Amino acid sequence: MTHRTAMIYHSDDFYDEAFTHVDATGADLSGKVFEGCSFTNCTFSNTALTNTTFENCTFLSSSLMMSEVLRTTFDGVRFEACKIAGINFSTLNDFCINLVFTGTKLISCTFTGLDLRNTPFSNSVIEGSNFRECNLRGTDFTNVQFRTTTFSSCAFKGADFRGAAGFTINPCHNDLKGATFDRANAFQLLQPFGIVLG
Repeated sequence: MTHRTAMIYHSDDFYDEAFTHVDATGADLSGKVFEGCSFTNCTFSNTALTNTTFENCTFLSSSLMMSEVLRTTFDGVRFEACKIAGINFSTLNDFCINLVFTGTKLISCTFTGLDLRNTPFSNSVIEGSNFRECNLRGTDFTNVQFRTTTFSSCAFKGADFRGAAGFTINPCHNDLKGATFDRANAFQLLQPFGIVLG
């Protein structure tokens, strides 16, 4: 069943529904429950999602920008080819955070104190974002293009950076033991020390 914008307001609980071309700009969807739903070409801009639950949902070619995600639950949620901007993931319901990002652009997002073990970010662009005191063990950063993104006091054991580019990670301020890098991109780890390789 396909829903357009007006239909998303008609209920508080949605199960196994397909939403397409929904424009929820400025809408208040707080407290709603979406389980097993898909969102294709949808826009959530300045949308209130406080205490909203997304469980086993997929966002495809959709945008999530400057929206309030206070105590929002993302459990088994996949973002594919999406644009996510200005989201403070640190305010999510941290009891259960289970996310997948693939081919997605994340701009000016904040990740602080989160357990993101084994989270895939593959083939994405992460720009102007901040990861602080995060558990990034086993995280998949393969082929990610980083731009002005910072990492501080993060644990990376088992994280995979093969094919990634543009990252700046200070080995003195992060635990990189057990992380995997290509020989080429491993040289970027020397940037914080001002070392130039000839």
